[in-house]
Amino acid sequence: MKRDPIHQFLKDPDNKAKLFMGITGVMIMTTFLMVIGTIIFILILVGVIHF
Repeated sequence: MKRDPIHQFLKDPDNKAKLFMGITGVMIMTTFLMVIGTIIFILILVGVIHF
């Protein structure tokens, strides 16, 4: 029987909380970047931003 390093890591509640906070932060940053990208894309389509 092999030990699963992920299972061993997640046994500690502090590690679970750190992983949860990290994933939550990445999701918030990803959402923010998608919104900014969408706004810039719309401004390019409308013609406010010229390249």
